[in-house]
Amino acid sequence: MEDNAELNAFRRQWREEVSRRNKPSLSKQNDTSSWQLAGSHLDKLPPTRHEAADRKEEVEEDLARGYEEIVERTEQHLTLRTADEEDTFQRVPQKEPCSALEHFEKAVEKEAEGSLGDSLAHYRKAYRLDAAIDKTYRNKHFPGKPVQTQSEKAPEPTDNKKEEVELLPTPELIASFAGLAIPQAEPIIKGTPPPPCPIAKVPNDVLIEILRHIALMDPACLSRMALVCKRFAFHFAHEQHIWKRLCQGQEFGFESMHYSFACDLLGNPYHTLSPRYTPFPRGRPVQVPDPLSTWSQVFQRFPRIRFTGIYINTVNYTRPGGASSFSTAAWNSPIHIVTYYRYLRFYPDGTVLTLVTTTEPPDVVPYMTKENVAAAKPGHRSHHRKRSELASEASADTPPVPPVAMNALAKAHRGHWHLTAPVANESSHESNPRTGLVAPVLQKAGEASGHDPRDLVFETEGVGAKYTYIGHLGLRSSNPARAVGATKSAPNTSKNTKLVWKGYWSYNELTDDWAELGLKNERAFVFRRVRGWGL
Repeated sequence: MEDNAELNAFRRQWREEVSRRNKPSLSKQNDTSSWQLAGSHLDKLPPTRHEAADRKEEVEEDLARGYEEIVERTEQHLTLRTADEEDTFQRVPQKEPCSALEHFEKAVEKEAEGSLGDSLAHYRKAYRLDAAIDKTYRNKHFPGKPVQTQSEKAPEPTDNKKEEVELLPTPELIASFAGLAIPQAEPIIKGTPPPPCPIAKVPNDVLIEILRHIALMDPACLSRMALVCKRFAFHFAHEQHIWKRLCQGQEFGFESMHYSFACDLLGNPYHTLSPRYTPFPRGRPVQVPDPLSTWSQVFQRFPRIRFTGIYINTVNYTRPGGASSFSTAAWNSPIHIVTYYRYLRFYPDGTVLTLVTTTEPPDVVPYMTKENVAAAKPGHRSHHRKRSELASEASADTPPVPPVAMNALAKAHRGHWHLTAPVANESSHESNPRTGLVAPVLQKAGEASGHDPRDLVFETEGVGAKYTYIGHLGLRSSNPARAVGATKSAPNTSKNTKLVWKGYWSYNELTDDWAELGLKNERAFVFRRVRGWGL
């Protein structure tokens, strides 16, 4: 009897050990991530936590003053673009630089674009022509303040002439613009009548309706109109019903956000009887969530994917070249700078396109659509057709896709995406993710509970039919410390314009195995508007 009891105990321990090895522990699954692959054919999360989730989002280094100015100039090329320069993605013929200063300026421009190899070549040419070219560049773009002589210095005001200027807070200052009229433009020639300003005579309710239509066409245009005059700045800040319409609409708002997978990898929608969840539904009383105070803040800060452009990740890394024939450890062994790009384009129907290629953005971004990706796939019926036939069938408004773009799009992957639903607590939304209005949890509450509403999950095709790629990203904003023109009192930040890596895995459906994909050299995705995409 004792032998049988020991044998039964041994068998029970052996079964428990086998079951523990086959099933990952709940603690590991909870530590991996808080997002759920709802609607996916995958029934479990990746078994390990990705090392990318532990990275610091921003690494600030103490740089010398001279290099800080060059970095600031580089940031200006990326941030201070007009709308036409930002969304064109067209190659413009440029004059080849000749002087040392032109080579240095070209190097800074290439460095801002992420082409470190071309940037290094221009830097070398600039320093060969002029060893002190960095000082010349600094004096041109960052001239120092002229030193005033004793006679030029303004006299110090006496105590009797001192006047204290009252500084109003920004909300009160904008509120004081309410009764101001739209000013006329200055006369073209001094002494002549100023040009007419018909919009100054438009009634207030008509003017607000015009601003609402502009906001529904492009919210960025509404923001730029606030810089026209003080009257427009007042309407921009106080007409919160326009911002509420933007938040509840599907043009740019949260009605187009998905909080569970809405389609399969090929874009076929899932048909469900229950209504799709949205944090701010129409036809119901909704309030601005804490800690936000206005609907404009909700539109700018609440986690939201942008469909009017593309997210680009420029990756640069170095690798050693071939060693010299005389010595394997020669001091002049070449170093190769490798540059490639990752592209992410999201659609309001829940689909996503991903592409990893060395093709530069102007050559592939304007043509990155679901139709072109499907046509570029090897199995598509138009893949093997002659280029002349495709060009003859293209309409006048739609130019044919260049071969370099089609070759790059042949490697693109289709998939679907969803955001993590904002929840009031960890169990309120999990039972029914498609109905109900819940109070959102923003950054601090999300970090405290392990649930981050800024998380995004996408799942795409793999290199073969048996593989599937699963990515975990986090929505972030631009760093206010490095933004040009930013101050502590008025940070110049762009909201929801970055996607940082939190994990990337490959799943084998045949063997039910997970593989962690390395993200050693990866940087954050940065959003760029594209002309004609959702505008």
